Amino acid sequence: MTYIEKYIKNKGGILSGDLARYIEQKQGITNGAARKRVQRLKSPIHKVGGLFTDKKVFVYHSDNFQNPDYFNDLVEAFKADGKRCYSIINALKYHHGLVPIDELANYSISPVNLVKGHMKFSSVIELLKKHNLVRETNTGEYGLNVLVAEQSSPNVRHIKGIQLSKRLVIQQFETWSKNIGLVSFKKGKNNNLVGGFQFAFTAPTYIDGFVGYINKTKKPGFLVADILIGNITNENTVSFFLRKIAAIKASNPTLKLLPVLLVDGISTEGLNKLKSKGVLVASIKELFGKDYSDLLKNIINTVTNAGAILKTEPEKYLQLMDKLTKLIDGKTNNLRGDLFELAVGFYFSKYSQSLDIGKRVPVKDSNRTREIDVLAKSENEICIVECKGYNYPVDIDYIEIYLSEKIKEIRGWLAIAHSDKRHRFEIWSTGGFTKEALILLKSTKNKARKFDFDYLDQSDIKERANKLNSEKFKEILRDYYLREVV
Repeated sequence: MTYIEKYIKNKGGILSGDLARYIEQKQGITNGAARKRVQRLKSPIHKVGGLFTDKKVFVYHSDNFQNPDYFNDLVEAFKADGKRCYSIINALKYHHGLVPIDELANYSISPVNLVKGHMKFSSVIELLKKHNLVRETNTGEYGLNVLVAEQSSPNVRHIKGIQLSKRLVIQQFETWSKNIGLVSFKKGKNNNLVGGFQFAFTAPTYIDGFVGYINKTKKPGFLVADILIGNITNENTVSFFLRKIAAIKASNPTLKLLPVLLVDGISTEGLNKLKSKGVLVASIKELFGKDYSDLLKNIINTVTNAGAILKTEPEKYLQLMDKLTKLIDGKTNNLRGDLFELAVGFYFSKYSQSLDIGKRVPVKDSNRTREIDVLAKSENEICIVECKGYNYPVDIDYIEIYLSEKIKEIRGWLAIAHSDKRHRFEIWSTGGFTKEALILLKSTKNKARKFDFDYLDQSDIKERANKLNSEKFKEILRDYYLREVV
């Protein structure tokens, strides 16, 4: 083994430019000669290209391929000379390893649409997937390789609580910006493009100083906002936003932007860096008040620990819903479906010995998982509940997949994990079901023999709520999901 091979193997991986400088110093040769030596390196030395600036490559020993040192050094290489990849890796790390597919581009410095001089976001993602850094989950997220994330597996419930809180803040920020006349009414959009780049929220603004003219026709500026909550926000984690704004200004200098970053806390260095570049840093606590900030923390905690809270301290769920109503003035439509599983969990907490909300179980003979909305265990039975808390009926296409795929795969897990109990499946839909879906559901209920099955529409849910004899619970169902509960 040559000294170069030993050096690369001990490093885990190294950028070609750094390796050339090492050879230059070690051998006392010119940098050009050292670079040629790097180019001539062959197996067991390998190279990863296409991810770095100035045609640099990542050099590694085959013995280190995709081990922890390899990934650690690769991420450091991105930080030094692969900013477009680093911004995505950094965003996934900040968000605990998972980000919804339609949101990750918000945290990238790569444009969604073609912008001269920039690689498109989709192309960067494909490269990261190719090199086993990023994957797509079967539940609609981009996930970070666990060796890169430096954790065994993401806490999916905690991540979901943060995602719910983010959506709530964006909705509240949109309402606030419209109420003070900062943006045009009904023009705000989520996960939208401005200048080819994606932001969590955008809206045209006609505030003086942001308006331009094309042939005497007004051209609005744009408020562009992203959000960082649920982790440490510092100079490193906000850098994507500044790079994104700078790229838009460079490629489209006539476009006027009002950049806003929503945060639940930020380091002094991060704050100063943003302010020095003209970014409006909007503290959620300062913008909407301490009670609102505390509400977000309550949402995250309740969603994260839903099963335990609903079973041992169900009044905390009732208190959360009460605060949502008071502080948000009923504007919680984007939370209805996601919080419905908590309502169903509250019901089952009164009848079960143990309760899980949002549990993910392995699918036999695959690397996939299936999420169970509500899993309620009693002495002789285990009940699996699918929760659809929306105001539209569930259609036949969804029911066919639910019956043929989801129930089948969960039953495969139950046969191993809970073979001693009777299995029951239920689907609750506040919007009911289409006629075609009802025919299939009724047929399944009548034919099922190896497990029990039932489906509940609005009237059935009302009947269950009445049996529970909880006025507060019926009030929550009425205010959020059902037109009336008798």
